[in-house]
Amino acid sequence: MLIEIAETHPPQYGKKVATVIAKGGDKFEIWPEKLVDLKAGAKYEVDVAERDYNGRTIRKITKATPANGAAKPVPNGHATTATTPDGEADFVGTVLAALVMKGEVANNKRQLFEATNMLRGLWGATFGGQHSNGGPA
Repeated sequence: MLIEIAETHPPQYGKKVATVIAKGGDKFEIWPEKLVDLKAGAKYEVDVAERDYNGRTIRKITKATPANGAAKPVPNGHATTATTPDGEADFVGTVLAALVMKGEVANNKRQLFEATNMLRGLWGATFGGQHSNGGPA
């Protein structure tokens, strides 16, 4: 199935799955570790598993591959957007999602902000080669 992503949402507090909303309003569940690879405004060929829950059909994306001629990602479309090609945003997003899923970071603005800055500093101190941000000298 080919979809164009309108918006993405991380898991709600206490929930395990994230949400993808396609153009046209179709709603899909997805595991958070797969969500970080999806960009709002882009088109994907997706494999979907369906199940019934309380009388309604829940659709979950099991695999997503970028479609040829995909639209350009929309900034601030609730998806992770990389500002640099070095992988910092992917690193921060993936580790932050894992920390939230494990309950080590609460899903509130303050803790997300602090954890994000800590992970950005960690990236700079290790992979980014910047030693002035609290990393090893």
